[in-house]
Amino acid sequence: MRTRRALPARRPYPFAWLAVTLLALVTADATAADAWKTSGDMRFGYVASETRSRSGTESDADSLRARLRFRLQGELGGGWHFSGRVAARLDGDQDSEEFWMRTWAPGPAGLENGQGTIDEAWLEYRPAEAPWSVRVGRFQAAWGLDDVMKKSLDQNDSTNFDVTWTDGAWLQWRPGDDWTTHLVLRHNDRRGPTGTLRRPLEFSDSGSRLGMLAVLESKTPIGPLIQRVVTVNWLPSALHPYGVADARTEDYFAVTAKATAQWRLGDGETRLRLGGELGYAPNTPRREAMNSGSGSSDSLSWQASLNFMDILPGHNFGIVYGRVADGWLLSSDFRPNDELIEARWVWQATQAWQLDARLRRRKEIDLPAAAAGPRRDDDLYVRATWRF
Repeated sequence: MRTRRALPARRPYPFAWLAVTLLALVTADATAADAWKTSGDMRFGYVASETRSRSGTESDADSLRARLRFRLQGELGGGWHFSGRVAARLDGDQDSEEFWMRTWAPGPAGLENGQGTIDEAWLEYRPAEAPWSVRVGRFQAAWGLDDVMKKSLDQNDSTNFDVTWTDGAWLQWRPGDDWTTHLVLRHNDRRGPTGTLRRPLEFSDSGSRLGMLAVLESKTPIGPLIQRVVTVNWLPSALHPYGVADARTEDYFAVTAKATAQWRLGDGETRLRLGGELGYAPNTPRREAMNSGSGSSDSLSWQASLNFMDILPGHNFGIVYGRVADGWLLSSDFRPNDELIEARWVWQATQAWQLDARLRRRKEIDLPAAAAGPRRDDDLYVRATWRF
């Protein structure tokens, strides 16, 4: 059986958002001093998807989509720095417009279509010649593999057309030329997080509002290795193992290890790049809470990528395969209980323009006994990004 999802009548993109963005750009350029800079990006493209449900029913959808972002940043003197950014997510099928100014995100992908927000507003103290800095406010934080796809099993704000953010404090310390230590203290509102932390993670308990992410990373080449990262996530009293309707809570603790290696192919600029990431969480929800069967859910998750960099000048191609357990709840790039395979082509046409094309298939791994078959999602996009 096959049905096509009924789409609302198409309407033009809300040019009000675009006008506000461009007006802010012009105003900032006219008033900014030498210590202040403006930047931003506009991403737009075509997205399409087809879904086969567990019952075998099929549906599909497609739309034109855009994301607009504008940043103003500069020095305040005495080692103090500031950055603020406005972002909007737009879609040809959206049916409303809203400026979202709250301490939580409206959905698991951050903003919904037709919404805008301030996704950066931070102060940073960075003394001259000091090996450390501290940032407080709303910021973007991401630790993905250094490959074509740049996916991550944990922290990865604002991927693809999404708009997410982190509220809290970020300490960075780099005493030498190799390893950098990051400590992110993240505030999660009782009504929900600002990024992709999936249910049954929930933050109504007063002890769950402050989470911690510790990262140790190095991009100093050692032989073929060009990236090494270890992350530790701790969300106290945030996991409801029997579902969010049950008051019982546990700490959710997760560890990942990521690495990327690269080799030159032949005498040209083409390089083979391999990436991998492994994640594990000791405490996981019940499968009944994840609708994936019965018993305790799994947590061991991984991804691996094969990439060819500069096949032609500025052209990169990559393939990623990942298996994410039903108890892994931290990723914006991977859904829990999913097997994923994706191919992506990227062309850096100029310093300002980048073109991407992606094909992806996702399929459920574990199912309850009553399910007729696994859910499967196929999707694609073609997009362009202009940075200014």
